[in-house]
Amino acid sequence: MPDKHPLSRPTGTGSLAETSLDATRLYPAERRSATFRWYSKMLELLSPEKTGCSFCSRSFSVRSDLPSSVPCGLPHTWSRGICRRCSQSVPWIRRIECFVCGRPDPCGDCLRRTEASFIRSRSAVAYTPEMRQLLARYKYRGEELLMPWLAAMLLPAYRGISGELALVDNMSPTRAAAAPVFDLITSVPVSEERLIERGFNQAERLAASFSVHVGLTSWPLLLRNGERGKMSGKSRQERLRSTAGLFVSAPETAEILSIIAMRTVDRRRPLRLLLVDDIYTTGGTLDSCARALQQASPVPLDIYGLTWARA
Repeated sequence: MPDKHPLSRPTGTGSLAETSLDATRLYPAERRSATFRWYSKMLELLSPEKTGCSFCSRSFSVRSDLPSSVPCGLPHTWSRGICRRCSQSVPWIRRIECFVCGRPDPCGDCLRRTEASFIRSRSAVAYTPEMRQLLARYKYRGEELLMPWLAAMLLPAYRGISGELALVDNMSPTRAAAAPVFDLITSVPVSEERLIERGFNQAERLAASFSVHVGLTSWPLLLRNGERGKMSGKSRQERLRSTAGLFVSAPETAEILSIIAMRTVDRRRPLRLLLVDDIYTTGGTLDSCARALQQASPVPLDIYGLTWARA
């Protein structure tokens, strides 16, 4: 039986890499290195790039396009760090039922609220058990490399609320995309106890990382008076009472807001602040933070919320 041709495709899966190994029997030793370099280059060009998913750690082939199930607004780098399976499993909030808090289903909380210090809030994802686990990996297990991806997940929600404000300002979509409709980003503070325990404020880091995407300044304007304890198991009224008076403005807040107001292009409208937090539950935290900012500000404020998840 004649020997198998050195470049014939082996039976079975038969990849290009397997075929290239037979070249050692065809070319003399002095030509093998050049041949292998050529085959390696061709294999690199023909095979998709492989990387590990930042969410599930599985190896996947990098693609330049995003899955159709992923909302608009994510950076192009998303498809290079998050696999399609994880991208498609994220419970993105697309449809909004409550115009105030951005909840994807009818909301009794906002209907019962008689007054609020913030105008509206939007969230990126629903706070499902899977998203709770993903956030916990960053907050409690030290997986700090997740932060750039968590921050990027805010972009579709930010794009939505920016579009709403662009309509209020009678801005064209092109102009709205080029010029931010907000003047400053700030975040919900944590207590000194939590800061020592974790070593960081997740909302402040989320705001800082997100601000890079949208070209805005992020500045901590608030302080926390104390710790309110665990919120799990508490009723809505108990949660709201626990956040009342929990936050105060930082000493330099009034001065910073005055400076930002003088630098805004449109001085006819109130200064627009974007208040970032990780989770929106009843809105009590955002409302208490916004109230402290309103009381400290020497200029009129319009405060909007942006959170990673909506419980």
